[in-house]
Amino acid sequence: MGLRVSENMKFNSAIGNLYNIQNDYNDLLEKMATQKRINRISDDPSGMSKILGCRQIKASIDQYCNNIDSGTAWLTITESKLASAGDLLSKARELAISQASGTASASTRSIAAMNVQSIIDEMKALANSKLGDRYLFSGSRNDVAPFSAAASEARIEAKAAEGNSFSGTLTAVGTYSGAVNKTYAVKIVNDGADYQVSADGGRTWGSAGVVADLQAGIPLGDGITLTLGAGTFAENDVFYVNGYAAGYYNGNGEDLSIQIGKGNATEYNVTGAEAFTDNGAGKVDIFKTLNDLMTALESNEADQVLSQVNNLKEAQDQISLCVSKCGIQSGRLETAKSDLQDLQEEITKRISNTEDVDITEIATQFAMKEMALQASYAMASKIGTNTILDFLK
Repeated sequence: MGLRVSENMKFNSAIGNLYNIQNDYNDLLEKMATQKRINRISDDPSGMSKILGCRQIKASIDQYCNNIDSGTAWLTITESKLASAGDLLSKARELAISQASGTASASTRSIAAMNVQSIIDEMKALANSKLGDRYLFSGSRNDVAPFSAAASEARIEAKAAEGNSFSGTLTAVGTYSGAVNKTYAVKIVNDGADYQVSADGGRTWGSAGVVADLQAGIPLGDGITLTLGAGTFAENDVFYVNGYAAGYYNGNGEDLSIQIGKGNATEYNVTGAEAFTDNGAGKVDIFKTLNDLMTALESNEADQVLSQVNNLKEAQDQISLCVSKCGIQSGRLETAKSDLQDLQEEITKRISNTEDVDITEIATQFAMKEMALQASYAMASKIGTNTILDFLK
């Protein structure tokens, strides 16, 4: 007994084939338009997983490159300002040498003193330079102008971090004995029961102590004692105490760092302490030296003027070392960026190999599918033309 194929079965079969071919045609059309083999997860779940992983790595690389660009810009401006400071010191040294000679007079030294005052003003402007709203030479305290016009005595300054829940009194007493400016931090932990102390502004923290001791007063170090009066403490309340050594500098000696890779950070600044003072890595207090030179010139003391010549030479060497440090740090960042760009190129290739289509192959498939679609349309168009006469033949 033969199987009878009804017109309804023919119709459904033709329409089903038409829909399938149309879907394949649309899929190929989309791939040709986007030139990507994977446009959604359902196209290739495994391939899409690889792509998303590669894109995440690429985003991290982009962020590291942005960090490096920011650090490089910071170092470029820093190096420029330090080079200008070196030029000013050269002028001051030339003045000192000329005015220390026997041919100089009280009148010429008075004029030279005015020139040195101008150099001091220019040097202060350079030392207080900013990039955006951040001071170049303040260390990690880059929201504070690093140098003041006059020297200050050793002092301490306490403040609470913004957003603290604690509303009691904050008192820091003592005479700061540190050789360099330093920032201490105290953080409340364990739901307000304990505290931790940091001697580097919050980068690293010591072991926990009991808040009751903090309320009674605890020594932070370098002659500073911090006391927090009665009040309610909350987790992560933070308090800062800045210790300032005697002199012109108001920043600190802490380096700024950026992430240039996973678990890889590098410094990108020169602090004012090492560039302009003798209480960091530097050996000469540049502002004190210039002020001493001006005083000697105003007092017409040739011997005192001569005594500053060697200090100015050491100050020039100090600035030159800092310029070299900028160059070394810039070179390190440049190398890191080059490595990241090579990695970025490799990741981009992996993404392309996974998601991009072979345009020649996809064009061939598209042409074949287009022919099949046209044939399906032609076949479907004939289904509705059958009449009773077709069955009588």
